[in-house]
Amino acid sequence: MSINTTTLLLLLTTAALLLGQTQIHAQTRIDPRHPSVAYLQEWGYMVGSGLKCKPTWGEEFGRSIIPLGDVNGDAIADFLIERMRCDSAFGDNGLTQGNELLLYYGVKGALPATNSGQRIGPQEIGSESSLLASGDWNNDTYIDFALREHIFGDTSYGNNKGYTIQQLVIYWGNSLRQYSVQDTTRLSGGAGAWGAINQGYTIDANQDNIDDLLIWSGEGAGLTDGKIISLPHMYIYQGNNHSKWGQDASSHLAQWTWWNPPPMNQLVSKVLDYDCDGVIDIGIINQTFRSRASVLYGRSNQLPDTNNVESIYMVNSESRFTIFQDVTGDNVPEIITIGGDFEKQRIRIFAGKPGQRLLEQYGDGRDSADRANARFPLRPWAQIMLPNALHDGWFGSEHVLFDLGDINTDGTSEIVAHADPYIIIYTTGRTLDSLIDILYATTNGPWDTMVRVGDVDGSGVPSYAVTFAGRVHFLKAPPKDEIPTYGGRLRSLPHPVGFRCEAALGVEQYQAPEPHSPSQQIEFTQQQTIPVPPTTVTGAQQ
Repeated sequence: MSINTTTLLLLLTTAALLLGQTQIHAQTRIDPRHPSVAYLQEWGYMVGSGLKCKPTWGEEFGRSIIPLGDVNGDAIADFLIERMRCDSAFGDNGLTQGNELLLYYGVKGALPATNSGQRIGPQEIGSESSLLASGDWNNDTYIDFALREHIFGDTSYGNNKGYTIQQLVIYWGNSLRQYSVQDTTRLSGGAGAWGAINQGYTIDANQDNIDDLLIWSGEGAGLTDGKIISLPHMYIYQGNNHSKWGQDASSHLAQWTWWNPPPMNQLVSKVLDYDCDGVIDIGIINQTFRSRASVLYGRSNQLPDTNNVESIYMVNSESRFTIFQDVTGDNVPEIITIGGDFEKQRIRIFAGKPGQRLLEQYGDGRDSADRANARFPLRPWAQIMLPNALHDGWFGSEHVLFDLGDINTDGTSEIVAHADPYIIIYTTGRTLDSLIDILYATTNGPWDTMVRVGDVDGSGVPSYAVTFAGRVHFLKAPPKDEIPTYGGRLRSLPHPVGFRCEAALGVEQYQAPEPHSPSQQIEFTQQQTIPVPPTTVTGAQQ
């Protein structure tokens, strides 16, 4: 298709903006959309299951959407849907709702029936549960689930002051693919109950080819016999070959703990080999107005050394939100940040390269112009101007980034953000610009449930899902030849063209809802949080 002179000028102007050669204000009204912008295509949706709700209450079907991969072995991806129970109320004021997790097995050529969901979690309706991770922790080929559970009004372990206490419960998989509270294990953090369990994911921390479970407990406190106990903040429970935790003489305690990790409010819930050395690393981020990101580097065939950690401060890159994501196709993570004031909102990319660690990759966050010693890649390597910085008719970004993987099947992950009322997607690789290549329009929230759920209909094409307007919407990418590929001039890669870190793992992993997700912000007005005791233990236990 030919491109007229006006369109070509627009593309070249935007490419120049990306390279930082021209200062442009929103008043210039450059259309932030590529002239051939494509749209995510909705192919189906799911709605609630018809609970008899109380007046003014809805069941909030799809409060979070959780990809699982193939749980039942039929080569079709499966998923969990969280919904709020609207048919019962708890607490002194009767305003507290329970929730539940519903497991749906993917269906060839369709979506599963809403009433086919299998409830995973405690039997009590007056409860709250969240999936922390899924994996095969006893190496029997069946997928297990790790749940955070909270029973309303729980008085266990001397809880006579109304603290919110939680349990970490493993639901063991079996050949029937039915999950039961009768086949579970409660893992201990060192006290009778946990004060808070924030996130978790599956990792092979010691490279023995058996899944391990990584858990982050934000409060570092628990409850035993009515007394508050100081606890570590991070745990690794090592998987066992054909042995369930807490059974067959297997311990229900962690084999590795970290008492004082850097400040954080989010685990990077994906497998990282940050420096391409063949060893899995752990990423942690403090998503705040001025973020901080850290990497704990792994050790070959051993659990991590907690002294081998690097941290960077994101103030100079004006970051409000940070993710680690591969957008250059080498299987080495980039640092992607989003932030800035209304007219200067930017997505900044700090390119990764083999052997490069966090501090070297980021620098001070703003030294692209310093070419001393011919350093490459530059820091940041590239920048994208968000829509409202190009055109004052667009609303601002909510300062959130999604990792939806490779949408246009070119071997690199796309950069995905939000500009009300759209999910906006930029294609990546050796060319990057500030023109939106793919769009999806949303209405009211919670649009930040956006996830890649995988091939849930057995079509061979992955799907994406997002909740808004009372439905869970399932989407697919447009055909590859409809997605714009022009992206300004070619940019030099921080490694030879075609290089890919083969040591790193590129498989899709379950990602727990991030802290900005509504499912992480439930408040129980009749409960109080366990006070965090003074830290009395220093260093790390290994």
